[in-house]
Amino acid sequence: MKKLLSFLVVMAMTLSLFAPVPAQAAAAEGPTIEFVQWFGKEMPDGYLQSLADKFKEETGITVELLSNPYADTKTMLQASAAAGTLPDVVALDGPWIYDYATQGLLADLGAAFNSIGFDPADLSMQISVNGTVYAQPIVNFPNLMAVNMDLLKAAGINEPPKTWTELKEDCQKLTDPANNVYGFGMNMSTDNATCVENFTAFCWNSGGTILTEEGKPFIKDNELFKATCEMFKDLNDSGLCIPGMYTMTDADKVEEFVNGRIAFMPDSVAHLNDISQQAPDMNIVYINMPHKDDYDGQAYCRMNNWACGISAKSENPEAAAKWIAYLLDQQVNAELCVTAGGFVVNTKAEANYENSSDAFKTIEEVYKTTYGKSEFNSLPTAENLEKILDEALILYLDGDTTVDEMLADVQEQYDAAYN
Repeated sequence: MKKLLSFLVVMAMTLSLFAPVPAQAAAAEGPTIEFVQWFGKEMPDGYLQSLADKFKEETGITVELLSNPYADTKTMLQASAAAGTLPDVVALDGPWIYDYATQGLLADLGAAFNSIGFDPADLSMQISVNGTVYAQPIVNFPNLMAVNMDLLKAAGINEPPKTWTELKEDCQKLTDPANNVYGFGMNMSTDNATCVENFTAFCWNSGGTILTEEGKPFIKDNELFKATCEMFKDLNDSGLCIPGMYTMTDADKVEEFVNGRIAFMPDSVAHLNDISQQAPDMNIVYINMPHKDDYDGQAYCRMNNWACGISAKSENPEAAAKWIAYLLDQQVNAELCVTAGGFVVNTKAEANYENSSDAFKTIEEVYKTTYGKSEFNSLPTAENLEKILDEALILYLDGDTTVDEMLADVQEQYDAAYN
């Protein structure tokens, strides 16, 4: 009898070698959810789809990716938000979150995670509005300043600047209008006024803030922010900034940088992959924004991230929550962040940056010693407030108003957003 049983077991094992193997035996066919984002466009082609494919193998849930450049994603989401028809999972930029949440467009993410048994204890951050979690970062990106070291070394400059004075001195050596080369360049188009966060980062890294202790706007009578505005105007008045900044988009700015026409460019490090592809031979390093000459305290930088939320009208909120949780899995999050050129949100994820470029290693060094700030994200109608500051700053740079008049006007408009 024992011999017969052994024979049957062996035969069963043998036959199983020739039987068709179901894909990840597990997963029965599940629902389909839509994920609208720009992330897929800023990583190697097909990478995000490969994650969606693996997720389907494990869960049976199909993730339909709606991938477009950032600006197109923003336009699509604005139209969907107005119609109340957001896709199941939406990519969220910081300034959108407050408004979408208070308009009732986003689901309670904490409740959604709880419904699938996902514990967020290992996550470094979540984004709440009035005490409810509505957005979950999946990759962190410090916003720093890209530096074209080829231009610096050609001008006899061996080290990037650390202070405002050093920045101006370097820009004076680098600026060569006859050859269309300028020290500093920043996008200021009001179509996407998040650029003012890069400008404000000069204040943050000098120990400053644009908020009171109660979280209200602190613009008027803010001496450090005033000094930041004056420093920027001095750069501009001295002819050290690339012409056309007022209408320059994010993409325009990057194009000018990769073509060697800007030496110093405040930028999201998420663009490093694009820059490296377009200018593979450029010697790039990243630094934090130079600080006020007399500051020697803690370093701060603008921090942004790729975040996700769930539509309040999603018919499959649990499937949507499972997809976001999958992107935060210890192994998945580590690989995702290395591929995206960012930093992990799952604190137990061990990202391996050993094969990263020298440029990314300079980002990593800054990240290790710098605290992130995203003060605009906590403001109501944040995008509109950024646009208000952007427009006011342009008028000030053009000499149409004084710095005190500009700051008082911005304060008044910011205060009105709270009424």
